[in-house]
Amino acid sequence: MKNILIVIIFIFLIGLPLLAKDVATTWNRVDDSSFINTQTIVGLNDRYGYSFMLKAYNKGQYEHINGQRVSYTISQYFIDCDRKMYKIGVIDSYAEDGSFVNGDYNKYAKFRPIVLGTAISNVADNLCIPFKNP
Repeated sequence: MKNILIVIIFIFLIGLPLLAKDVATTWNRVDDSSFINTQTIVGLNDRYGYSFMLKAYNKGQYEHINGQRVSYTISQYFIDCDRKMYKIGVIDSYAEDGSFVNGDYNKYAKFRPIVLGTAISNVADNLCIPFKNP
């Protein structure tokens, strides 16, 4: 009986990785160099707004970090739809090969006005739908 139980557990542990689905992250284009992961869009509890992850490829705006060239960043943004403002909470930087270069958590970030024509402006235009009176 003990051997049967061991065999069942062994088969379960071997088969478990085969049952797990590889959930691929889908990044949807926002502008020429920015992409949003729509699976990360979450409504904010304390205001009419959203949080989401944005991947931005380096077009020369990112400096080298620790001697490594930053190819792209993945950042967590917060949008305040009522005030038309945003802030960045987390910024992770990655090299060309996808290896992690640096991470920064800005716990003191303050909301700033959304600049028209930016990736954040494009996202806000699609997420922040004004309430309509019936």
